[in-house]
Amino acid sequence: MKILAICGSPRKGGTFKVLNSIKEEFPDIDYEILMLKDMNMKDCLGCYACINRGPEYCPLNDDRDEILRKMEEADGVIFATPTNTRHVTVLMKKFMDKLGYIAHRPYFFDKYAMFVSTCKGFGADLANEYMSSNIGQYGFNVVSTLDIFISTKSETETKYNQNRIVQEFKKLIQAIQKGKRDNPTVGDLVYFRIFKAVSELNKKEGTADYEYYKDKTGYYYAVEVPFYKKRFAKWIAGREIKKFVVNK
Repeated sequence: MKILAICGSPRKGGTFKVLNSIKEEFPDIDYEILMLKDMNMKDCLGCYACINRGPEYCPLNDDRDEILRKMEEADGVIFATPTNTRHVTVLMKKFMDKLGYIAHRPYFFDKYAMFVSTCKGFGADLANEYMSSNIGQYGFNVVSTLDIFISTKSETETKYNQNRIVQEFKKLIQAIQKGKRDNPTVGDLVYFRIFKAVSELNKKEGTADYEYYKDKTGYYYAVEVPFYKKRFAKWIAGREIKKFVVNK
């Protein structure tokens, strides 16, 4: 089993220590901590080349593909960030910007994800919500989100946090061992329908999305979906798609 932990902290502080404690607690697992601060990540230009044409057309030459390779080789990925002004760090946001095109064309369906955010007072839940709602669209089976409060650094606090870290990480291990994909939610089905419809509307400019969706029907991959979910998702998606075609 191989686990990759991606840390969005600019230093080896509380968030790194949380990730490193997992390594110490589970020494037999192939576990790597990737510090984004040590990677060459250039600022996204917002040119949409990766979305419209494909990631290979990105004009920036940096370590994006190396990070992606590590994610693809792992069975599970932990995304971790300190909380800055009730949000993820600049490093984590930059990382997410670089991989945003995957939300258009997800493919991590056989991978499992855990989200960790640390804070001294509040905002960790908001940072985790932001990460999970975005990175979750890459296809990951989201197993756990963990808010860690590091304020007093007392023995009691440290022990409490460590117990929570171990329990949540065990959930990730168990999910990987079971190898079961999450059942699509209504939201997942709506998301798929909207992106497929938009890819057809924008097929001249957005060739990458069009090629990805053109042969897909009910979902990204073959899966049985209850009839009521299909109908409800179709209705919601239809309502949202109308907004895209207004004045087009």
